[in-house]
Amino acid sequence: MSLGHQLKLRTQWWLILLAASVLVIVLTADRTMLRLDNAFYDRLLQLGAPAPGQSVLMVEIDDESIARLGRWPWNRGIHAALIDRIKAGQPRAIAYDVLFTEPGDPAVDALLAGSIAAARPIFLPMVPPAPGLSGVAAAPVLPIAPVRQAASGIGYATIDPDADGVVRSATVAAGPAQHLMALAALAATSPARPADHLAMPVGARLIPFGAGGGHWPGVSAAAVLAGQVPPELLRDRVVLVGATATGLGSRYPTPTGSVMSGLEIEANLVNGLISRTMIRPAGMPARLGLGLLPLVVLMIGLGPWRRMPAMVVFALCAGVVVAIAALCLLVWRLWLPPGAALAGLAVAYPLWGWRQLAVIEQFMRVQLLRLEQEPSILPRVALVGAVKHGVAGTIALLHAAIARNREMQHFVADRLDQLPDATLVADLPGRIVMANAAAHRLFTTFGHPIIPGATQAQALLSAVRLVGSGNPVPFPPEVEEPATHEVQRDQAHFYLVGMAPQTQADGQRAGWIIRFVDISESKAAQRQRDDVVQLLTHDMRSPQASILAVLETAPADRIAPVEASAIRHYAERTLRLADGFVQLARAEYLEYTLEEVELGDMLIDAIDDLWPQSRAKAIEIVTHGDEQMLVMGERSLLTRALGNVIGNAIKYSPDGTTITCTLTRQVRADGSAWGLCTIADQGCGMDEDLRARMFERFARGPVGLGPKTSGAGLGLSFVHTVMVRHHGVISCETEPGKGTTFTLALPIKD
Repeated sequence: MSLGHQLKLRTQWWLILLAASVLVIVLTADRTMLRLDNAFYDRLLQLGAPAPGQSVLMVEIDDESIARLGRWPWNRGIHAALIDRIKAGQPRAIAYDVLFTEPGDPAVDALLAGSIAAARPIFLPMVPPAPGLSGVAAAPVLPIAPVRQAASGIGYATIDPDADGVVRSATVAAGPAQHLMALAALAATSPARPADHLAMPVGARLIPFGAGGGHWPGVSAAAVLAGQVPPELLRDRVVLVGATATGLGSRYPTPTGSVMSGLEIEANLVNGLISRTMIRPAGMPARLGLGLLPLVVLMIGLGPWRRMPAMVVFALCAGVVVAIAALCLLVWRLWLPPGAALAGLAVAYPLWGWRQLAVIEQFMRVQLLRLEQEPSILPRVALVGAVKHGVAGTIALLHAAIARNREMQHFVADRLDQLPDATLVADLPGRIVMANAAAHRLFTTFGHPIIPGATQAQALLSAVRLVGSGNPVPFPPEVEEPATHEVQRDQAHFYLVGMAPQTQADGQRAGWIIRFVDISESKAAQRQRDDVVQLLTHDMRSPQASILAVLETAPADRIAPVEASAIRHYAERTLRLADGFVQLARAEYLEYTLEEVELGDMLIDAIDDLWPQSRAKAIEIVTHGDEQMLVMGERSLLTRALGNVIGNAIKYSPDGTTITCTLTRQVRADGSAWGLCTIADQGCGMDEDLRARMFERFARGPVGLGPKTSGAGLGLSFVHTVMVRHHGVISCETEPGKGTTFTLALPIKD
């Protein structure tokens, strides 16, 4: 991806992180996600429901009690008797949730006050203050004075459902006033300080409801009055007295999914206070931490340091949020609402994915348009329809690029199959990715069939061995340049293995191209040539030398002079023919050892070697030019080539003539410097037909125009071969009767 697109994506990453963080802060502050948080809280609360409490007992003014004791409200004497019965069981504390705010019969009120005083600790409810018409809170409505003075404490017993109507929390203490059930719980746990409201937490606390309603122990008030409840059931318990009869007691939905009476909700509250399992809502810093930290982790995981798939990162972050919220609630009794955190993750993840896709789509479009404008060796694939803009345009460009790539792959595979040599394409580890038909045929005969994408190049190279050492072919090559090895399968099959590195457009190494060239026929021809050279250099030269030796040592009367002269002539001619053929073979196939040599020195050496022949014909050889010209060459072969040209000039020139050898330097149009050696004679010259074929083997002449000479016709062929292998040029200018000029040109070493 280009630097501009990367910078744009990085900027958008920060903007998304900032926007999602602001969203999390807003959602955390205004509790927009309250419904989701409540649903999650209700589910978790059912998983961690406390065991049924044994410290709380409900005495219910239920339908049975109304039926047995009469309609409501009861005479206060009945309440006094009920309190006396409960006191006889020796409970820890009594919370009597019945209002006594209006005076009645003084004697009965005094009786009730006496029973309350005897049953301490006992706590009575009051009507909490309500805001008046002017907005100022009215005074609370307290129980009548005798009853209030006899009670251990007065508290409010209101139940405040949440906005969805479900009761989840209770305000335990608010300033100097406390909840009635909090007073009873405090009296049960701290009998010495039954009215110490400082021991209670201020503010709302979440009630640890059980898994379902109706599991708290409860008895009918009528049964208690009738003595049907054993005192042991009341002993050491907090007794809650309240109305649950139809039409008297209110009922509320709870997080457990069931509907509970107000008295049962108060029983859950008292049990939570006594067992210290009340659930604390987390403060703003903790809630912001839960919302922002997973968001930062998600953005880091999706952005700069991405190591996992985006969906996995999102799932992990969401799972961590849920796990932390559940762990805090079930273990530490702390409620961390996860709604804002999950909302931040749910917004950031698709938003970042959308922006990533948008930037990538822009980048792809730019690259695809650039690719579309590049020249192609194949016919272009027409775009689908006429779409040029938007995602549909990018898809069309991508479709064209894919089709173009497929056509290129097909084209490369076809051209590869058309190569006559076995050719392999391997990736960087050496796995074969492409092989042409010749390669499949070759390695099938080797017993190593090629399976693209599975076969290793090293396994195929193990089928051959390096010529000479017998070692395996090294792969990959130790050098980065193309390497060539001569290998053999057996004594009859030889190959040249070429390996060249394959690079990408940016120059990085991508793999290898390996080619097998069958040189079995050339190796066989080379063996035959070596045999011929051996035949000429030894098997033919030895008998001819023996013939000449016999002629030299035989008595004069044994061989007639005429026959001896003829035999000598043919033997010497055979030796010259063999020597010329051997020299030509050396020039054609010898591995040259190049060195710096001076062209003028080699010319002088060639002239000196031919001094006897030139003197015999009184031919003067003149040289011009003394500038030093260094060339890279094989000295003996170049000297012999110069000698062959000068020797031909001597051979075909009349006696008493002059041969002129001139050395000059020439700078060509491309700036390269060449050394020229021009050898001109005053001989008979050559006609056009002979000039056209004078570098062919066994081409001799001009026999009809000049003096009769002997030769094998291999001299100029040797000269031509030596010049070509030295990257030089030989040319000839001649006319019949006007002599011949040969020019030998060699590149001068810089």
